[in-house]
Amino acid sequence: LKKLPFPHRGKSTAEGAKMYRKPATRRPGLAALLAALFCAQGLSFLGAFQGTQAQGSKTARHASVVESLKNPVKTVSETIDDFYKGYPQPPVLPMYRTFLVDFITQTHLSNVDSRFQYDAIFALGMRQYYNGLMGNYDKLVMSDESEKIWKSLVTAIGMKPDQVSADAEAVAKYASSTTPAEILKHMEGTEKPSEGKVADAFESIKSSLYSITFSMGLFRIMELSGVEVTRANAEEWAKALKIEPTSKVTSDFETYKQNQVKLQKAEEMLREIEIREKKKLAERLEQKAKALAEKAANKASEASEESK
Repeated sequence: LKKLPFPHRGKSTAEGAKMYRKPATRRPGLAALLAALFCAQGLSFLGAFQGTQAQGSKTARHASVVESLKNPVKTVSETIDDFYKGYPQPPVLPMYRTFLVDFITQTHLSNVDSRFQYDAIFALGMRQYYNGLMGNYDKLVMSDESEKIWKSLVTAIGMKPDQVSADAEAVAKYASSTTPAEILKHMEGTEKPSEGKVADAFESIKSSLYSITFSMGLFRIMELSGVEVTRANAEEWAKALKIEPTSKVTSDFETYKQNQVKLQKAEEMLREIEIREKKKLAERLEQKAKALAEKAANKASEASEESK
């Protein structure tokens, strides 16, 4: 048989073995390892560690495309910015800022949820929650600022302040003129309430997003209709509205009671501040009166000496 030519023929054994040796696996360099690490962490400057200029430009193009995309959903920070743009001056008192930011954040997150559906009971919850913690604000600043803050806050969230206030008032009027037994029938659907906004709210909440703001409105209806706000009553109303699980309402009840305690403490603190400020004002007025009396006495003394 004719021998097939092999490239190692005529070579030494060592040289032939070298020709057929499997190439060693090339270990990745430092730049490649860093690039892989940054890619895993989602860092935007991945292109700085790519091996070629083409790969780097590809990454840059990708980054520019991502940056050009605009989020269609308004963010919490944008809503808070809009609030301060609508109410730039005078500055909100420091002790109230945290509450306002929390309130804006909570309501904003409900509003941008695709399951959310605005209704009049939600409006009552908003108004009640706001009034509960801002009720004494005007006394502290000695100016009608709370309503201006309300309007800026509601507008920033994307709602109409006048509509929210009107809807809240309509539900409050309904609750004050309707017996608890009738309200239960309206919630169950066996009878229709005279107020159409309430009927729509009772119906829509069965299939839309349930929030603590709606619970606050529901608890306010309890209060105005003469029902004690207890865990058992909250659970009974949740069943009548077919809200599942009922723990959504009962857990909000616990938050409601905690807020009531906080509100009482806040009112006590505000009363103490008010008393302290009145004392300071009285002291300043007294000092001013003494200074004026001394000045008048000095002038009288000088006039007496001149007449002599």
